Amino acid sequence: MSSGNKSLVQTIVPLIGAFYVVIGVAGFFSTGFGNFFQQTDDTLIGFSINPFHNVVHLAIGAFLILMALNKNKAVGEGATMGVGLFYVVAFVIGIYGGQNLSILSMSGVGDLENFNHLLNGVTLLVLGLLSSGATASQAKKRGLA
Repeated sequence: MSSGNKSLVQTIVPLIGAFYVVIGVAGFFSTGFGNFFQQTDDTLIGFSINPFHNVVHLAIGAFLILMALNKNKAVGEGATMGVGLFYVVAFVIGIYGGQNLSILSMSGVGDLENFNHLLNGVTLLVLGLLSSGATASQAKKRGLA
């Protein structure tokens, strides 16, 4: 599950992080920099956004890239699972809290972004878990664990 001595997370997650950075930058072309924390009608390919939401995407993308490129595989794997859990929690808050995510310009149950959070969260959790399992298996084969 790894390329060379890299873990699955070290191989794939920098690309996912770069995608988040691109989405964050592209979002500013839709939102500009006004109404930073307000509920807006701005969208990016159908997903609700505002400038703060764009900054969150930039920060998460940069965090994933930095953590995944860490030489310690466990750092990237843990960070990937942590961000995945963060997204699953954002989904739950978005579904049950309705207006609790209005700071991100999200509006409750029917908001497509909620389901995007669930999909991203589950994907990141699974990647982190698969990578962690493969890393542990490799360590056992080398007699390190």
